[in-house]
Amino acid sequence: MSAMSYVIVVTPADPACRDAAHLDDLPDHVRADLLELRDQVSTRFPEADAVGETGALTRRPHIEGVGVVIHPGVITRPLVVNAVMRYAAPHQLLVTAPELGLVADPRVRIDIDVHRRPTTAGAGITDHAVRGRPHGTLPWVTHELLEQLVRALKVEGDRLELDVDEDRWFRYERAGDTLRIQVADGPGVPLVDRTLALGEVGDAASTGWAWARGDRDWLGEVPRAPLADEVTAA
Repeated sequence: MSAMSYVIVVTPADPACRDAAHLDDLPDHVRADLLELRDQVSTRFPEADAVGETGALTRRPHIEGVGVVIHPGVITRPLVVNAVMRYAAPHQLLVTAPELGLVADPRVRIDIDVHRRPTTAGAGITDHAVRGRPHGTLPWVTHELLEQLVRALKVEGDRLELDVDEDRWFRYERAGDTLRIQVADGPGVPLVDRTLALGEVGDAASTGWAWARGDRDWLGEVPRAPLADEVTAA
């Protein structure tokens, strides 16, 4: 696939539905979800002469087989990817972007609250809700994308938060030449606070992924950290 043919493809997450040859072969609710997503993307990114938020696509979204095919512009790829994920997240729809190696499965996902500089070139994801200092929620993040986002924390104070509620959250923060991890894992549970070397980013991402996915042994992923039972027993 050449750079000029960059596409985002949205298909049903159910493998049985993906094997269908035509939209009419899908269950009514799946077909309705795909058509709704196509229309939402078209509305969000109307045609325009200038490249930007209103001219982000090189052509209109269209149906091929049982998938919605979307062609973002080179400059606006991150914006379009994130918008498509937002629209797909409420439904059982699979988002793929072959050039990015992105496969976002609704059954293997987490939400991330992003503050300040969330752009990552590899994942091609950012949130343009606020110009200059983007922030917001990335609604569909895989383990691989989480690691890329953590590696994108470049400036003092940059951070990512995985937020369940006010009592449960996982925060990454760039602190000088180190990466700080703070975790609140429920009422009455001591706050976990660790400072890691930047070379341990992969382990840090695995820790956050395990925590977000409900793995009780999540803290065991942190280098030199105590076992999870020592913290969560309270």
